[in-house]
Amino acid sequence: MASDTDAARPMDRALIINADDFGFSAPVNRGIVRAHRDGVLTSTTLLANGSAFEEAVDLARSTPDLGVGLHLNLVRGKPLSPSGESFPLIRPDDGAFLPFRWRRMDRLFLRAAEAEYRRQIEKILDAGIVPTHIDFEKHHAWQYRLYGLACRLAREYGIPAIRTLREPVAWSVRSLGWPGLGPALMAGALRCGFDCGGGLVRPGLARPDRLLGQCHIGAMTEAVWLRLAQNIPAGLSEVMTHPGEAESIATDHGMGQSWLEAARQVELDALTSPRVKAALAGVRLVHYGVFREGGSGEARND
Repeated sequence: MASDTDAARPMDRALIINADDFGFSAPVNRGIVRAHRDGVLTSTTLLANGSAFEEAVDLARSTPDLGVGLHLNLVRGKPLSPSGESFPLIRPDDGAFLPFRWRRMDRLFLRAAEAEYRRQIEKILDAGIVPTHIDFEKHHAWQYRLYGLACRLAREYGIPAIRTLREPVAWSVRSLGWPGLGPALMAGALRCGFDCGGGLVRPGLARPDRLLGQCHIGAMTEAVWLRLAQNIPAGLSEVMTHPGEAESIATDHGMGQSWLEAARQVELDALTSPRVKAALAGVRLVHYGVFREGGSGEARND
């Protein structure tokens, strides 16, 4: 697997099934925990600035088999840093993060990004969560400078692993079905941008062999999961998901609207499907704890 550490054991076919956005809202929190307790979900990543952060921390403490990582965020809601420190990251009118398409990757931005990343990491550590890994809201760190910064901080804070942004797009389209032109182009662009930076990773960090689910973001349905179960490649793959309980897309959590709200229940239903669970019975389900020394990262598959 794509790793600069020997912490992980060789695997034939293994999946990390991760839910992004833990802490986004109460319905998302409930959906993630249900997808783990009643389904095949093994891992999640926590938004340190999420509107339901404290509830997510409490749920994580009561769900010890669920691997919990950090969902670094520079694009949704408001930063943890004070405005005087975070001004290159925010809109001046309301203090919310700027849309990532407006970023200028200059020295001031990178300094503010590092300060905000540190605050998010330290908030999770102070809450008693030992993060299994790091990933990114909206893949905002596909540029090598931000990804490299996250790698450096992960190593400094003892976080053993980070998400790869390499999805085998042609394989996903061929094996899981046509996702639509927009998602396929986005996944391809993310991989190209990531590879142009050399797929940067720092020595001492680990990551799975590949990421799956970007092509089918918001559309990891039961049918897609059943196709995936028949075609899982060798090695360790992460599957990115976005489950949650149904709610109005117009609900304001202080985190901005997300088009995924309408899809979260669909993905939750798939993750808890008895057919999906049976199809994955012969697959090793783990979380990012496989990369931490002394941690098995094993998840239930019963």
